[in-house]
This record gives sequence, structure tokens and C-alpha cells, in this order.
Amino acid sequence: MATFNLDAELNAEAEAPLRQVDVPRTGAQAALDAALGDRAAKAAPAKAVSLIRRAVKIMDDGPAAAKKAGQLCLKAIDAAPNFGLAYQGMALALERLGRLSAALNCYEEAFKHDPNNADLYLNLGMVAWKLDMLEAAEKFLRLHHQMAPNAKGAVSNLAGILRDQQKFEDSMELLRSAIYTDPENPDLWNSLGTTLLESGDPEQAVTFYQEALRLRPDFARGYHNLAFCLDLLGELDEAIALWRKSLTMNPSAADQVIIEHGMALALFAKGELKEGWQKYERRMDPLYPKRVEFIVKAPYWSGEDPAAIKGKRLLLVAEQGLGDEIAMSAVLDEAFDLVGPEGAIALVCERRLVDLMQRSFPRLDYVGRHATIFKEGVQIRSVLDAEPTFKPDLWAPLGSMERAVRQTPEDFPGPEARKVLTPDPSRIDAIKAQLDALPAGLRVGFCWKSKLMTGNRTKYFSPFEMWKPVLQTPGCTFVSLQYGDVDEELAQCAKDFGVTIHQIEDLDLMNDLEGVGILGSLCDVMVGQVNASLTMGAHCGAESLLLSPAKTQWTTFGTDRLTWMPGSQLFVPEKFRDWKTPISQIAEALGERVKAVEKGAA
Repeated sequence: MATFNLDAELNAEAEAPLRQVDVPRTGAQAALDAALGDRAAKAAPAKAVSLIRRAVKIMDDGPAAAKKAGQLCLKAIDAAPNFGLAYQGMALALERLGRLSAALNCYEEAFKHDPNNADLYLNLGMVAWKLDMLEAAEKFLRLHHQMAPNAKGAVSNLAGILRDQQKFEDSMELLRSAIYTDPENPDLWNSLGTTLLESGDPEQAVTFYQEALRLRPDFARGYHNLAFCLDLLGELDEAIALWRKSLTMNPSAADQVIIEHGMALALFAKGELKEGWQKYERRMDPLYPKRVEFIVKAPYWSGEDPAAIKGKRLLLVAEQGLGDEIAMSAVLDEAFDLVGPEGAIALVCERRLVDLMQRSFPRLDYVGRHATIFKEGVQIRSVLDAEPTFKPDLWAPLGSMERAVRQTPEDFPGPEARKVLTPDPSRIDAIKAQLDALPAGLRVGFCWKSKLMTGNRTKYFSPFEMWKPVLQTPGCTFVSLQYGDVDEELAQCAKDFGVTIHQIEDLDLMNDLEGVGILGSLCDVMVGQVNASLTMGAHCGAESLLLSPAKTQWTTFGTDRLTWMPGSQLFVPEKFRDWKTPISQIAEALGERVKAVEKGAA
């Protein structure tokens, strides 16, 4: 325990988990309290046992109480340095404070003193899970399940780990067996619903979530899960009503953040932007598992009061992923109007976008790059030398500027306002020459996946083979806009479909974002599912035919198009992941474009 300072950990800021663990509460405090009555505890100093009991009673009463609980456990460790339950109590308190790595160290120390404590395997597994150490988490939870097969949450926790490793069949089989022996357990039904949802089957998941709620009508997180499924299925009104209901049921602080964020996206999809932006602010909450922690000293501006930035020096920081940075850049022109001639704006963005943003928005007083790292499960973004150079009065993430100027769907630019970004014009001829050298046909830029294809995200992307009708459209010449490893798909397309997807030589689709934008804009049309490449091409003036996985999508903001994708036409399935119908419609749309070109040439 000498390798880190426990007292310092109690006073440090929380870490966001890499994974939001959707499992029932494990009763860890109750298990610890029971263990304190065992014979092993009787051999410990009475003072240490008393201190831990007091800690167990208060550690779930908020951050201040959890810190007090940790301080009590620290005193217990001082009184009994070889008492495993003291370290276990400290680890639980650190978990409540979000100090996950420190909690892991404490659990390991507890294990040294109490290796037969089955609960420690559960505790170690849960922290490893949150830190995205999935293989280690599975090993710990399997050991716990073997030692305590009837423990509360044992099956659901293990099933969740299997689910997050995309071992969906194993997860479902484990849960079905458990439900057979314990059919009145709502946690098992909820867990099976989540596994079905993550495997891409929200329709079946609805049934299991409904059964969990029948067995536990006051289950706030269960209503959130059901609402999320209905949102994917296009039932926005019912989903929003369920989210509202869940907020009346005393959800935990962490669950409330997740519930309100999910509700915000549904409100966006419905076009109810004012309330949507208010709840979308939850993305900045320390309890939001996917939040970005911004290291900026200037005061924060949320976008709620547009008049507050009049005449101010405003530092805007790109937020979330690369595609979001590109997509939200369209709001910058309106940002200048809000600060007025007496104000000034600086932008901090991804390093690959710095030159492009400066060229596209010459009114920016400063353009710099952010530095983004993951540390202890938190995505941390600093603005490097932007503050001392620009000296802002206020700062905001780009989404806050969207909030300030987009209060209704009509506030977004129309579909005709296509070109947002200005790539280097001196590079156009070289890329155009390579494109012109390809076989004759309608030039179609094609993307089919995201760089981050985790189990949670995979369900939103069509399998490559489903694109066959599009790729076999007569009169089309396909050009890859897809970054990452694509050799397997290119070979499959040539072998199974008889179609070549051409690649432009010496164009780094991962790092040369301006080149990607130029290539996309030189194509007659782009086709695929939204990722950074298609977003870049659209913002450089390209038209696009886009596939949606769901009937509703939050970035439509109540319209029939993706408002952050200029010049886009969205093809929507009737059911979630009904790829066949919208892909066939895209193929038809491409065919019509080929006919129009041929008719014009004649």
C-alpha cells in the first residue's frame, strides 16, 4: 500500500469508467457488513470493526459521505493493518468516489490478507470491468460464480462481461438457465434484455425489459432501458414518456445522468430542441460515463444565454469524436454574429483540422490543437497553449454554441447550404487527375464502417455483404473513402461481387483529412453510413446518400435529413437494422443518377 497515498486518493477528482456497467447493485456493502460478524472479524480489533461498520452505513449517501466512509476505513487500516475487510471497505468507498484504479489496488491488498473471500473476486471483477479490462474481469467473475453461485448479481454480472466481449450466445445461455431456476428475479430478465439489445435485437429486448418491470415496477434504470429500445424502434413519444416516468422514481445520481442524456437525444429526434439542449448538458456531468474532461481555466459558458458572449473573447473547444468536430464546425459563422465586432473567437480542434479550420474561417483570431489522452478511464482534453495565447473571457464546447443558435429545427441551415469547409485548392488538380484516370462511370465515394467497431457500435453498421446491390449498380465506378484496414472487404468485393473499389494512390485516408474532403467533393456522390470521411466530404461540398440503422436518428433534429451533413439524403428502415430495404433504395437512387448522366451525355 506504500505505492500510493490513500488520503490523496480520497481528495482527488472522480475518474469516469471506460464502460457503463448495466447490472444490478451487488449488495457489496451488505456482504461486507455480514462478513464483519464472522469469526475472522472477531479476531480483529473491535475498534477497526466498529469503524468499518460506520463506514458501510454511510458510503452510499453521496460523495461527501463516501469520503467520510473512506476516512473511517483509513483509520481502520491504521488500527488493523493486516485486516482484509478494512481494505475491502476502503476499496468500496474509493469506488463510490470514482477512484477506480486506487480501488483496484485496495481490493488486491485485501485479497493478500483474505484470499478465501469470494466477494473480493466479485469486487475485483467489477472494477476491472469498469476499467475495460474485460478478460481479467471475466476470470474474476467466473471464480466468484464458482465460489458463490447463489450470490446476488453473480449471474447478471458474468453475463454482462460476456456481452461486452460480444459473446452474446454465451451470455444468453447463462441468463436463460438462471431464469429457469429463478423466474421471479427481475435483474435476470433485465440483463437478458440488455444482451439482446446489444446483439442488435431491440424488438425481443422489449419483452424482457417489460417482464423485469412487471416484477419490479419501481425500477428506474429498467424504464430507461425500455425507453432506449423504443427509441431505436422509432416509438419516440412512448420512449420519452418512459424516461420522464423513470425520473420520478428516485434514480441514483449516475442513473439520472444517463436517463436525461438518453432523453435528450430522443427530444432532438422529435425536434423539441429547447428541452433537448437543456438535458444534453448532462454530457458535461462528471457522472456521464462517456464525458470529455476539459482542462480549461476560463469560466464555462453553456450556451443557455447567448447574450452573455456579446463583446467577449470566447474560446471554443471541439468535443467528442473527429466526425463531431467536423460536423459542428458549421456553427462557427453564426458564432461570430453572437460575439459581435467587439468580440473574438478562438478554436481548439484536432491537429489534423487546424490548417483547414483556419483557411475555412479566416475570422477566427486563433486556431490551435487540443491534446486528448485517456487516463484512468477518463478522456481528458487540454487546450495546450490556447489560453495564454488567446486569453479568453469564457470558454465553451462546440455543442454549447449549437445550443445558443439552434432552438428549433428551422434554425439549422437548409439542405442547399452545402459547402462549409475550404480545403487547400492547390491539391485539387492532382487528386482529380487520379479520379479521371479511373474507368468511366458515375464516380461514387464509398464508406461502410467506423474506425471504432466495438460490440456496442457494431449493431449500428450494416454487414459489408449487404451492400452488394449498391456495388453492382451498372454504370458506377466506386472509390474508397474508407480509412482503416479495408483489405478484406476490397478482396471480398472483387471476388464475390465482381466489382473493384478503387483506391487513390498516396492518399492517407486516416490522416490526410483535407485530401479526403477533396476526394469526396470531386465524386459525383458519396454513399455509406456516417463516419468522419463522409462528414468531411459533405462539409467540402459533396452530395451523399446515407444509410440509417434506425427509423429515427437524433441528428435529424426533427427534420427528414441529417442537419449536420450538408447535401445528404437519408434512407431509413422501417425496423431497426432492416438493411435490405434502404440499401435497395440507395441502389435505385444511384441507378437513376446513372440514367440522368447518360441522358445528358446523349
